[in-house]
Amino acid sequence: MQNSEEESAGGEGPAAGISLLLLGWSPEQAPLGLAGLGALVTCVASSAEAPAARASGVLARLVVVPDPADVEGVVSGLARAGLAPGDFSLVCSAHEFTLVAASVVAVLGGAASLPVPVAVALRDKYVQKARLRDADVAVAGFATADSPLAVAGVADRLGGYPVVVKPIAGAGALHTVRLDSAAEAEKWADGAAVLPWLVERYVSGAEVHIDGFIRAGEVGFVSVGRYLTNLIELHEGEALVGSVAVRPGEEPGLYARAGDLVRTSLRALGHADGVFHLEAFEQEDGSLVFGECGGRVGGGRVDHMVERTFGVDLHQQWVTSVLQVPADPVPQTSETGSYGWVHLSAPPGRVLSVPGREEVLGREGVVEVELRAKAGDVVSARRPDSRTRAARALVTGRDVGEVRDRIAALETWFRARVEVERDGPGPGHGDAVRIVSPVGA
Repeated sequence: MQNSEEESAGGEGPAAGISLLLLGWSPEQAPLGLAGLGALVTCVASSAEAPAARASGVLARLVVVPDPADVEGVVSGLARAGLAPGDFSLVCSAHEFTLVAASVVAVLGGAASLPVPVAVALRDKYVQKARLRDADVAVAGFATADSPLAVAGVADRLGGYPVVVKPIAGAGALHTVRLDSAAEAEKWADGAAVLPWLVERYVSGAEVHIDGFIRAGEVGFVSVGRYLTNLIELHEGEALVGSVAVRPGEEPGLYARAGDLVRTSLRALGHADGVFHLEAFEQEDGSLVFGECGGRVGGGRVDHMVERTFGVDLHQQWVTSVLQVPADPVPQTSETGSYGWVHLSAPPGRVLSVPGREEVLGREGVVEVELRAKAGDVVSARRPDSRTRAARALVTGRDVGEVRDRIAALETWFRARVEVERDGPGPGHGDAVRIVSPVGA
């Protein structure tokens, strides 16, 4: 495989002639949208991403590197292709893990990009929470532990258990755990990776996500969704991963508090142009406790749910913010109907068969479905992160309650229809999870 490939010459549009470096192919809506407005897009992608990037036909150049989140690898890959950071007027990333690398590469070349301190604040959860705490935003007590063995001592200093432990710059709830006692902390430390961890006081309350875009420091759009279950519960294996959109007319108080939280939080983080995906916990009195915030489009099918409900394409809003062209207007939508999405699971074992796409679409309220599981896949009894799924569906109904009921019925039906061999032979049986989606997808 070549390290660099010439793909196409770009097109016409408001960004025609802009030479842009994109780190990471995922999500694919980013390069497609950038090229669609005329930008000359050079994409630095991993070997796993390269086939899809190459097949798109929208790139001016493709540079293949081991890891597009590694600055050394990116700069070296560009050099092998006869390029340098200074050859681009813009450097960007729509991907969680390449956000900081894009900002650093931009500095090396004197290109426009998300400022490094902002990129760090949107990725490093300690830096993020420290900024929010300094801005008097309600946030759980937190501290870092230099190693897994240090977590128990940090938990004591925070006031005891339960605590939530997560990677400082993770995503998708991967490796995030709740620990309820010192004994649990000791057991967890035995198998945990030796690296710094963020330790937080556990926050109760229903988890919501707030999505939208901001331009020149002004929030242009906000949507609120309620998770079907709090994401921390997914590691128990039974939690439904998904959410349902709430319309402003249904819960105006929630929208008022969400808007206040977003404006204060983004100002504290310095995030003035782009999209956001913020998570918070709703308390009994209706107040919101900040969880975390990313400068990206939400994962799962948050993007489709928001577009179906409000007519707003968050991916395209990201594109226009990067290229500094006028934002697409937010359409006026009716206050009727509701949408939600869900990751459908399969029972543990080796998959023998799954329902077909048309069969799933025939279920009440299902408007979209993406099947991932196939015969031969191995499903673990334990879901490692919020992206693991056998299938993904978008469901509609008259209101939030009906959507939730339809999602629950769909999950029960789908799981019963997947045939598995529970005790079949083969490497990795019961241990591996092969049904997993890309980060942020």
